[in-house]
Amino acid sequence: MPVADHRFLALSARFLARRAPGRALARLADTSLPLVTVERIAARAPEPGLADEAPSPLVCALALAPTGRGALDDAAVVVKDAIDVAGQPTTGGVLGGAPIADADATMVARVRAAGGRVIGKTKPTELGMDGVGALMPWPMPRNPRAPGYFPGGSSTGTAVAVASGLARYGLGSDGLGSVRIPAAYCGLVGLKPGRAAWLAHGYRTPVRTLDVCGPIARTVADCARLWQVMADQPVRDVAAAVPARLGIVRQLGPARACRSIQRAFARALAALGAPIEPVEIAGADRVTLLGGMIGAIELAESPDAARPLSPAGRMNVALGRAFAPADVARLHAQRAALMDATARALDRAPILAMPTTAIPPPALSRALLAGDRGAQRRRRSRPAAVDHVRRRGRQRAGAAGAGRRGRGQRRGRPAGGMNPWNEPGRPRVGGPCALPSSRWP
Repeated sequence: MPVADHRFLALSARFLARRAPGRALARLADTSLPLVTVERIAARAPEPGLADEAPSPLVCALALAPTGRGALDDAAVVVKDAIDVAGQPTTGGVLGGAPIADADATMVARVRAAGGRVIGKTKPTELGMDGVGALMPWPMPRNPRAPGYFPGGSSTGTAVAVASGLARYGLGSDGLGSVRIPAAYCGLVGLKPGRAAWLAHGYRTPVRTLDVCGPIARTVADCARLWQVMADQPVRDVAAAVPARLGIVRQLGPARACRSIQRAFARALAALGAPIEPVEIAGADRVTLLGGMIGAIELAESPDAARPLSPAGRMNVALGRAFAPADVARLHAQRAALMDATARALDRAPILAMPTTAIPPPALSRALLAGDRGAQRRRRSRPAAVDHVRRRGRQRAGAAGAGRRGRGQRRGRPAGGMNPWNEPGRPRVGGPCALPSSRWP
């Protein structure tokens, strides 16, 4: 990491510790952020030579035979290294202080019992803190579907392993997009399911109210099959369905995305053919930072806060400790208000659709790969995807093909529509937005 960036993060951590500006930060979480030039960010090209490298997506290779026969039929499966596999350390993207798992996580045991062959644990970003995939203690694996562009995080290695054909199925986890982002960047299908007690067994996360494990696969059918096995449900083929009507949230409309994502979103809606109904969700455009602040608070309260973290990780811990109890209460009140507003919107339209992100995967640069978080803040993006928030059911998913880059200087919001839907905890189903370009999946 560049020296200047180390200094910036250290100064930020000291400021947060000494000034404890939690009240101001809580107010910021309820404020619309300034617009940025998403077209310029989306148009950036990769730096030469970076796409030629091919670090492994695995932390360690394994050869764990199935413990039974079933729907997975001896297919190769990879497991994010935040999920327990018996006898292996569970690093969570931090090398120091990693515990050795005594037993397989419930979902891993079910996968093996259904015929899954676990071939390795995959590289995650540090405690799930990076959405593009760069913040990890190993060389970052490259995106096999979009060479020269970031693979996404934090389930980075899982997505790369599945997209490259190393494995058919992958287990990841998602708090603020950590399954959906890399699935989208790598042209896959990723599911963030609803909460269940068994999903927490054998899964180590500092973000207890946002994170949940979910499957990644190359097709909707495979993703559904893996989820049914994970959830110990009967394995059935999924059937396509068109909703009676589709809600479009005014505060999170496609106009906030770059033009290529707007076109992809429009094509997806046209292909679906469902009637469109505009809906209002008060405050949905003012919660970009809410999930990140709640996650920082939970990180600061967790045992992971004492592990040997990167400068970015230490700054997040300092951020979480900057909030007084009254500030935390304010953030949770904002979250509760968003949940209520979402429920009212779903009374009008059973499914809500929005672009998950504002731009396609960001281009690789040496500064970002070296850990220049300042550069990442200037270039950060999210995957090109469509998210649907469902009124009923227990699943939520994100999937996308990356899109062709826009060429203008149009201004818009970089985070797209996905962030607000992490806080309400609503089920979500996503579909690919493949754009017409040979460069993208």
